[in-house]
Amino acid sequence: MLSNIIKYILLFIIGLLVQRTLLSWLKKQRAYHPIYELSPTTHQKKRKTPSFGGVGIIITLFLSGLFFSYSTESLWCLYTTLASALIGFLDDTLATVYGKNKGLSAKYKFLLQNLLAILSLSVLQFFIILPLPIPVIILAYFLLIATPNATNLTDGLDGLLSGLGILSLIGFSYFIAKHNLTELAMLPISMIIAIGAFLVFNKSPAKLFMGDTGSLAIGTFLATLAIVLKNPLILIPLGAIYILETLSVIIQVISFKFTKKRIFLMAPLHHHFELLGLSETQVVGLFWTMGAFFLFLFIVLT
Repeated sequence: MLSNIIKYILLFIIGLLVQRTLLSWLKKQRAYHPIYELSPTTHQKKRKTPSFGGVGIIITLFLSGLFFSYSTESLWCLYTTLASALIGFLDDTLATVYGKNKGLSAKYKFLLQNLLAILSLSVLQFFIILPLPIPVIILAYFLLIATPNATNLTDGLDGLLSGLGILSLIGFSYFIAKHNLTELAMLPISMIIAIGAFLVFNKSPAKLFMGDTGSLAIGTFLATLAIVLKNPLILIPLGAIYILETLSVIIQVISFKFTKKRIFLMAPLHHHFELLGLSETQVVGLFWTMGAFFLFLFIVLT
């Protein structure tokens, strides 16, 4: 146990060094992700904050292989997450190069995510030989597309997704420990450490954003964990905030399309609370508290 704790500390220190080095390089390159012009006015002051922090999360996650050995299923999770991060990286790069808050078009991003889901599940089913019932495969396909897009919508405030991602992964770690799934035990812990090191630089006021590289990676990582655990529904309690954020966007779009009225002051949901008058840190604290509440319910009820 002591040796593992030392490994956790070393990995966290490495994560901090990776993020600090990345931050310095991004500042020199002026790799600033454009701020969405319709976002609350308080966000416009962040236009000089570097993005691509998700690259550091991925690097730290893969460097965990220096300390821990991973099962075949774990490696599937890692490489599927990497592929999703590359989609996000392409999106971030295009947005940064063109200086607009638009990277890949929704059509091309959705196409790439579908191709990744098909390829990834095919590898899992036919090469890793983790047989999944047809209904689970269909649900897994949905999760690999829906979850990263939900976490991407949630990533809108300093530290918001980072903290929520850690809470979700604590739930996965609890579930894995409870069912004595030792071959998967190190996987969520490594991601917690990688995100935690990033959060040091992402907490308010953020010095570094994760970008789509990080938000898509976190969502995909959560989805792959749920799939290898053969328990996709675990993401309902452990991803409750991401679901609420996504539903707020869907409701807003449908309402405006058919009634020309908006239900929320702005969607996703975290912006609604900002426009109600809460500060950014208050909104993040509120959402972290809700995430912790859903985690508590999950632990108590499972």
